[in-house]
Amino acid sequence: MEKPTPIPILKTIWDAFRSHGAFLALSILFIAASLSFDVFFTFLNLTNIFRQVSMIGLVSIGMTFVILTGGIDLSVGSIAAVAAVVAAGLSNQFVLIPVAIPIIVGAVIGCVNGLIITKLRIQPFIATLSMMLGVRGVAFIISKGEPVRSPHLSEAFTQIARGDIFGIPNFGVFFIISTITAAIVLKYTSFGRRLYAIGGKEEAARMMGLNVDKEKVLVYTISGFFSGFAGMLLASRLGSGQPYAASGWELNAIAAVVIGGTLLSGGVGNVINTIYGVFILGIISNAINLIGTLPYWYANLATGIILLVVILMQSRFSAKEEL
Repeated sequence: MEKPTPIPILKTIWDAFRSHGAFLALSILFIAASLSFDVFFTFLNLTNIFRQVSMIGLVSIGMTFVILTGGIDLSVGSIAAVAAVVAAGLSNQFVLIPVAIPIIVGAVIGCVNGLIITKLRIQPFIATLSMMLGVRGVAFIISKGEPVRSPHLSEAFTQIARGDIFGIPNFGVFFIISTITAAIVLKYTSFGRRLYAIGGKEEAARMMGLNVDKEKVLVYTISGFFSGFAGMLLASRLGSGQPYAASGWELNAIAAVVIGGTLLSGGVGNVINTIYGVFILGIISNAINLIGTLPYWYANLATGIILLVVILMQSRFSAKEEL
């Protein structure tokens, strides 16, 4: 049977999109919003966008590690919620306690995800879906269904997220540092190269002698770490831990990663393009808010359309590359 011949122009467009499409789309959106809204290109509004995307950005960094291996993590929002509840409950303690404990909790839950997937051979979707429901339930049990607030809230803890450095919110600084660190790890370390190898062809990676299970446990631990980190920052920003917080973060993170060009099948993608995807979603949401006459769910509609187009392109041209 003769193999289908790819349409050269579309294939060229796809290759360019996968490498630079997210940046180009972000640039076009940024210019269009700047021309459409006088208030958009102001320091206050740009800082507001940065503030809004930073926590989803942290979760998206962890999600990038997972998806690069061909996995998925649906529990990130629930992990962030339970981390926020734990952080708020400890917020009257010495500042390192409400900072470190929630992050450790997140990393431990992520590690459990990895162990379930690798040792029990449960599909990532099912394993992390179960964890998403279970951990969210734990957040409600700990908080008794109510926002958790300490009567003696530590000012040092709240300033972690509410403070700023030269006008840039502190958690925005954490976001930048995390992005740079993750990008370096994926591009310049042997660990990063192993993740690409696993995502590209897991069986081939095993035949090369790579400890695939170990690497998978590690990437889910990293995802849990970033989710716990984001949850801690959320509690610091709000001054409370809400068990229903961070709902939908997992979908936004997956959308940002995919819009950034990372293949859901794994093996292709990078953190920088994920960040472009994060800001694309942030600018769309901000533009809808600036219009004022459109409900917020129009941002969801736009995101869904963009995501569908990207996935269709991935499916079409990735299949042709395998032929």
